[in-house]
Amino acid sequence: MENHIKILGVLPRIQYIANGENATFEFPFAIFKDENIQVYLGDVLQNSNTYTVSGAGQTEGGSITFSNAPEQGSVVTLYRNIDIERTTDFQEGGALRANALNYELDYQIACQQQIADNLNRSMVLPPYAVASEVDLTLPTPSAGKAIVWNSDGTNLENSTVEVNALESTLNGYKTAAETAASTAATKAGIASDKADLATQKAQLASDKADVATSKAQDVIDALATLTTHKTVIETYKNGSSWYRVWSDGWIEQGGTCTGTSAAVLVNLLKEFEDTNYFITNYMVSGGSSTNYYYGDNKLTARTVSSFTVVVSQAETWVLNWYACGY
Repeated sequence: MENHIKILGVLPRIQYIANGENATFEFPFAIFKDENIQVYLGDVLQNSNTYTVSGAGQTEGGSITFSNAPEQGSVVTLYRNIDIERTTDFQEGGALRANALNYELDYQIACQQQIADNLNRSMVLPPYAVASEVDLTLPTPSAGKAIVWNSDGTNLENSTVEVNALESTLNGYKTAAETAASTAATKAGIASDKADLATQKAQLASDKADVATSKAQDVIDALATLTTHKTVIETYKNGSSWYRVWSDGWIEQGGTCTGTSAAVLVNLLKEFEDTNYFITNYMVSGGSSTNYYYGDNKLTARTVSSFTVVVSQAETWVLNWYACGY
């Protein structure tokens, strides 16, 4: 039986930041034998042949000494890890020795301290949470997915998207928006270079290019916020028609339509909450192979489920459109 020790009210875990010179690190909690101490450098559990232990059986704790001082800046963690078990069996009518009883009580208190420390580093609900319908069981691991609350906040589930790929996807949208803005600005420059065009029309084209650039930047800024605040919960694609619904209710959608009339009715794939959504679109004229940008000033009859673009070309056209909002 080991010498009697007293388990003090000290956490069974302590950490240090190595300075590259010190090889000895103290622990203020008692251990019963050398193998009760676990030593980590960073997140790597160290083999017991890389250090020596002193102070086993001492109430005030002891220390470990590495064969080689840990590198500067590395985190040294000393942790008491004992088997959760009963160590003494008191016999009916047998002698109840104080030393054996004290040892058993000390060991059980050490077990409780170990469990309490583990719980302090675990995911738990706060005391004020209404926990009757909440299930904290983790879902089966799925590579690249994040763990999120379900729609009613009662249990955890894997996300529908790969989080690591989300940033690259959003950067792709940002690049596409920047390209669209650059194309609009180039077309405005070409329009101003044509000598047969009136100065007023050239200025109008330049103004429209500025509007396109500004709105494209709005889209870029909106997309940038999605990296840390949103996840995609629903997607759809059929030919050139598509939409994407984000976890906070943000909707993106777009498509292509053709015709010859002077007014284009575009039916949205997903309804918005109100008419305060953003639209950008441009037309490719089949006859002249010329692109025309139509901003908000060409939009009429905007509803939560559709909008109309007034077209100035009488020939066959193809309209490409994009809309986003809540």
